[in-house]
Amino acid sequence: MIFLASEHKGEIEPLLEQFPFEKRGDHYIYDNLILYINHGKGALPLAFKSIELSLSHNVDMALLFGLAGSVSDFSIGDLVSVSKVKLMDTSLKPAYNPMELITVKGLKSAECITLLSGFNFDSEYIGLFGDVLDREAYFFAKAFKSLDKPCFVFKVISDENDRASINDFKKENVDISKFAELLKLIMWIDKNELTREIFVNTGFMNKKLIDGLKRLVHKRRYTFTQRQFLYKRLRINGSKCEKKTFKAKAVFLEKRVKTGRAKFKTEKIYKINDYVPVFHNLKDKTAIIYANKKGEFLRKTPNNYTPNGGHGYSILGQYNCIYDCSYCFLKGYFKSFNPVIFLNFEDYFKAIDEVIKRDKTRPLYFYAGTFSDPLALSFASDFLVGLIEYFGKLNDDVFLEIRTKSDRVEGLLDLEPYKNVIFAFSLSPESVIKEYEFFTPSLERRKMAIEQLDSKRFRIGVRFDPIIIDYLDDYYELLDFAKNIKHLHSVEVGFLRFDKNDYKNMLNKEPCALKDLEFDRGMYRYSRKKIDRALEFFKARFDKFYLSMEY
Repeated sequence: MIFLASEHKGEIEPLLEQFPFEKRGDHYIYDNLILYINHGKGALPLAFKSIELSLSHNVDMALLFGLAGSVSDFSIGDLVSVSKVKLMDTSLKPAYNPMELITVKGLKSAECITLLSGFNFDSEYIGLFGDVLDREAYFFAKAFKSLDKPCFVFKVISDENDRASINDFKKENVDISKFAELLKLIMWIDKNELTREIFVNTGFMNKKLIDGLKRLVHKRRYTFTQRQFLYKRLRINGSKCEKKTFKAKAVFLEKRVKTGRAKFKTEKIYKINDYVPVFHNLKDKTAIIYANKKGEFLRKTPNNYTPNGGHGYSILGQYNCIYDCSYCFLKGYFKSFNPVIFLNFEDYFKAIDEVIKRDKTRPLYFYAGTFSDPLALSFASDFLVGLIEYFGKLNDDVFLEIRTKSDRVEGLLDLEPYKNVIFAFSLSPESVIKEYEFFTPSLERRKMAIEQLDSKRFRIGVRFDPIIIDYLDDYYELLDFAKNIKHLHSVEVGFLRFDKNDYKNMLNKEPCALKDLEFDRGMYRYSRKKIDRALEFFKARFDKFYLSMEY
């Protein structure tokens, strides 16, 4: 059974004319479809009534349909499938917990903002957080999440979030025939438990394709686990890695930050009380956030992470990046992919001092670049320079490793080349850079940056991590280059890997990066056979390297 809801009768009235509904008290019934119209009572009454009707009718999945204002580049009349829904109060302050929704193939995807009350026509600001506006989607989605039922939200763009378009709006001018056709297909899908399962797990809206998958599953007698594996492979193999450029349209400044340390300037500056809800709700790559870090400043790395096979500490000085590597685990780790720059530098130095006194491991490694690319973000603050100079005053057996894909080294060449500061460059063949590492410097530019630092006697690390095994033969040239670095500190080899939670999130965000990975030793990674073959390739061509997080 399908539950379909709409806030206003005018939004969905054409459906009442196309389908022979029978009125049953406060709702309508047709075939395997229940329709409820809320008649403008508001989001919470809609959510509670939806739960009541869904429980009494044993509903399998829920659809919300309505009209929405656009704060993005959608056109009036577009039918969109909502991928994420967020909540904002009357002062446009976002709530903490945006919700991911199921989307269907073949429709435009949109992030929706549910406004608690009133209108706000500041599209430039709201557009940093979402694409379309409504009043009820967040609470509807929350209701069905509590029931653990599949939930879909569909919107037809009715206006452009300005007074003129809203005042001139006429519902009869909005065509919902596309949704009517979509609804007929979903009703067909819902009549069979397996076709419904295929739809919910893949988002496929092609009747012939769904029917073919149904026959395949029956013919091979797939178990539930085998079916779930099939759905994942379909999503992964059917996806493409898409570029998303970083466009810093705004800067958010948290209260009490030292604004003189924020180097990036823009006309759009918003002062905020707390960076966390803003960070969680922003659309990807739309802004830079400056904040003071609270709580955890350092995080202990896993074992087998350092050149000596032990543990180190990641410095949580920044989050995210300006690049767009498809395999970047941060896309699955954080709710948004916007850079966060922390400006309370002294708190980090204090935390590092405390760890050095407490942890007697030597050599002891600290990593800048586990959760960001500090060299790529060096345009935004002076933290990296301050960190280098701070470590230069420490003993030579306490190391700072700066992990990067950037070639932004000009401002560092006049610094002292401290023995305990390592610039560790992630190197990939040009074929991998073009396929996966969007907007990063080319291989030649990275090599030039290494050569500049090497000529100034800086210590260099080379990191082949993650290796994309499909391109293994293309690593020949990189190994030859690494051999000729005069001040080479170490070479690391690592392979693409995700923990369970990051893998699940990446399946929704960047499934193209998950090709050929399987669950082994607590993580999704390449098979042992593939990893062993790659290791033999490196051992045959390079004298010494260390392996990160594999054995």
